[in-house]
Amino acid sequence: MGKALGTKLYYSIGEVADLTALAPYTLRAWENEFTCLRPKRVRGKNRAFRERDIAIILLIRRLLHEERYSTRGAQQKLRNEPELIRGAVEYVARLMTVDAPTLEEMSAAGRGSAATDAADSGSPGVVDSAPIGASSSSANDEGSKALLQEVRLELQEILQILR
Repeated sequence: MGKALGTKLYYSIGEVADLTALAPYTLRAWENEFTCLRPKRVRGKNRAFRERDIAIILLIRRLLHEERYSTRGAQQKLRNEPELIRGAVEYVARLMTVDAPTLEEMSAAGRGSAATDAADSGSPGVVDSAPIGASSSSANDEGSKALLQEVRLELQEILQILR
């Protein structure tokens, strides 16, 4: 297998399949189903995935497999809530740094300055920094914390496997 996540600019479909625990045919199908997932093509037809693509794949996997959205439902959610993609990309990028977020920082993402900025701009409910749709309501805080911790642990396990 290739280098650990965060050490390369591009990853092959096989490397991404290993990183995300998905079959290559699933990744190819999702490329056709989700317009936000567009890996670069190199040397003809070979796909070259960036960390951004991997973050989107992990988000799609969570929506389909864990939250039980249909493909059409996940497509609509991603189209209607682009902050989910931005948040997922920022979250994965931050996990690749030494300054990985703490559980407290991740749970505060739904209540942080992005939520204040959204309220000031007249766009209620838009949270730019929420990596995977963390809500600012207190009823969802515990669920959000648990989900964020689970995603963080999964990504750390992937990194450990690759090292």
